[in-house]
Amino acid sequence: MGSERVFPQARFVALAIALCASVAHADTPPTRSKTHERVAVIDLGPSDPAVRRQLAAALVAAGLEPVVGDGVEDALAGDNVDRDAVQLAAAVAEAQRAFGALDCKAATTASQTAIGLAAARQAAGLPVPELARALTYVLLCADRAGDLDTALRAATNLRTVGGSPDVPADVWKKYPEIDVVPAHERFALAITADPGAAVYLDFRRVGTAPLTLTLTAGDHVIAAATATRRGWAAGTAVRTQTQLAIPMADLRGTWAEVAQRVASWRGAMPAPPELGWVMAKVHARVVLVRKGDRVEAWGRLGLAEAPHQLGGDDGVGTLAEADRLAALVVDRVHGWNDRAPDPDRPLLVEDRTPGRTDRGESPTKWWVYASVIGAVAAAAVLVYANDAGSDHQRIEVHAP
Repeated sequence: MGSERVFPQARFVALAIALCASVAHADTPPTRSKTHERVAVIDLGPSDPAVRRQLAAALVAAGLEPVVGDGVEDALAGDNVDRDAVQLAAAVAEAQRAFGALDCKAATTASQTAIGLAAARQAAGLPVPELARALTYVLLCADRAGDLDTALRAATNLRTVGGSPDVPADVWKKYPEIDVVPAHERFALAITADPGAAVYLDFRRVGTAPLTLTLTAGDHVIAAATATRRGWAAGTAVRTQTQLAIPMADLRGTWAEVAQRVASWRGAMPAPPELGWVMAKVHARVVLVRKGDRVEAWGRLGLAEAPHQLGGDDGVGTLAEADRLAALVVDRVHGWNDRAPDPDRPLLVEDRTPGRTDRGESPTKWWVYASVIGAVAAAAVLVYANDAGSDHQRIEVHAP
């Protein structure tokens, strides 16, 4: 069998093809997969924090980043959580912990903070069940320590807010109501706060700011509120102090606007523009919308388009299918980041209407064609230079 010398030009043709291919792709950016895409969970009800945690866990397991923190997860369920509500819950929890540990000093300190915060919320017309709990801790700790004045004052305030079943009957008997206060122990105190703010003295409404109150000697809690602005002050009233300014701050939650928008849907699936507004506010391209046991995946590539349901029927499932829906989200996000065609959106069809100019389509850049032509020309020169050494082709065959 003989050997055969192949055409040397084939090597140069292959080089030209490879060079052309690399130039043709020079205008295509490299793809990058983004991990930890932000995904919001909108809970249309019935409101259930456990369900929201379940969906968030499925997102984390898929490598996604649920939108949580600073009360945003509650806002996405239509629940507005003010800043002082978080502080109040923390103070009551600390009081309960300390009381259970028989640390009455810490329990009383935490309870006093909770009482002030609750008083301000009461002035704003908000329900404050925490107020009775905090006053109960103060009363029981003062009774245990033999502090009769503090216990009597706590018992009086506790009666004002409706009492507490956690106070034993024998403790109530020790601290009866006292209505008679000597005149020489009463004096005036001018209260200033935001004009028109509701003012409460020891958990009873006494008017609107500014106003002048007649106080008895001793400890008092004064609160003022108007809309989301509220504040409080607590301390011992003395004859030498004739004025008190109650500092007020806007305690509206960071995500109050989102909470109000979601609540306005009243548990119904919103229109895509409404959904897009919330997505823009929380900076998320994808949301899981939950209502009962049904979960839908919605998303969009950018702000310029309205959100759409991902995967068609595949984008709808039950809570038990949260992992599958999270996997669908991951697939779509990678497609967007890789600039692949979105399978959930119709492809654009070229309009062949005579005379129509499609100005929206970006033409291929001129340097791409120039580079391709240059590559082909360079390959041709290489082939020609190789052939110039001889004026004929030669095949050598050796036979035994």
